[in-house]
Amino acid sequence: MAENASLPEEDFLKLAEEARQRIVEDFNDPLSLVEKVYRLWWHWADFSLFIVTPTIEVISPPVIVPPELVPETNEYEFVYPIHDHGYKLSASKAQDMYIAGTSMCKLFYTIEKMIFMLVERLRAGGVSAETEVQVAFGGHELAQRKAFESVINLSYNVVVTNFDPGSWGERYLEIVKRLADRGYGYPAEAPRDVYRHHRGTGPSMQR
Repeated sequence: MAENASLPEEDFLKLAEEARQRIVEDFNDPLSLVEKVYRLWWHWADFSLFIVTPTIEVISPPVIVPPELVPETNEYEFVYPIHDHGYKLSASKAQDMYIAGTSMCKLFYTIEKMIFMLVERLRAGGVSAETEVQVAFGGHELAQRKAFESVINLSYNVVVTNFDPGSWGERYLEIVKRLADRGYGYPAEAPRDVYRHHRGTGPSMQR
């Protein structure tokens, strides 16, 4: 059976040459290269949150905040380590990219914790909820969208200076309104502690 199923050498060489040609074509195709770079970045996926105003003291070297043990459990927060520079919080999938692939769940939960840390930092600095706070994002666009969704649901007056939600933002607001009209409520107010309760990839809706 194995002999009957094997390809003649001519056919095998032909298939090998076709595969080689496809690789060469992809390598010379700018769009294909951009797609591959984007997919690689998606696997790596990093995010940074910069506090523009008020001025926050720089922490150097940065403090690495590991996942913390959830009180009264034997489980740790479902987050990546966060590098705390004082004025900047950053995280990435790092070596977890080989396991997580394109999944953004853990990074999204990490962003929720970063937003929580932002609010705690503002409170500790005596910044009121009414005072305008300016922040900026860096990193993968999906991570920035997640952070924007969380920021606009804060009770604090936080303004993102370098992120334009564009057509994605319009669709997001349309979906939120449609779900609210159907009785599913609005996204939960941020900051959220979902990273301590690993159940899904996004915030729940409040009725």
